[in-house]
Amino acid sequence: MRLRYTKGIHFECQRCAECCGDTHERKRNILMLKKEVGRISEVTKLKPEEFSIPSGTEPYRYVMRKREGKCIFLKGVDCQIYPQRPLLCRFYPFWLEEPSAESYVFRVSGDCPGVGIGKVFKKDDFGKMLKEAIDAYKLGPTLSKWGKKWSQRLSG
Repeated sequence: MRLRYTKGIHFECQRCAECCGDTHERKRNILMLKKEVGRISEVTKLKPEEFSIPSGTEPYRYVMRKREGKCIFLKGVDCQIYPQRPLLCRFYPFWLEEPSAESYVFRVSGDCPGVGIGKVFKKDDFGKMLKEAIDAYKLGPTLSKWGKKWSQRLSG
């Protein structure tokens, strides 16, 4: 199985918080795994229904609530749950597509102002992100199945 990604892509977060909410062009849904909701609930002492809405789809079973189109945990441009932020937030502007039989594919969002500046993301960077995704999904049916092979290759 191959790892595919945009070669030579530069990225450096600009701390603009554009990724934390809706834009004129796009409505953003911050999807979360069940265990992410549990971790956020534990740290914030909020009930899951106070910050999330069940989505009914696997593996992302929840959607983050928003206030005025922005993540409920965004204060100015600062994330109040940064160490516990969901996987999708940690990966942005990259996302991992559902794998095919041949490969895992990382895509990049062109609407992030940090794309095109900063360090070049290389195969190792995407490999680490893939391993993080595999570890995050261990309890979910999808990635645990399609991540087994890559997990062994990355740790071996």
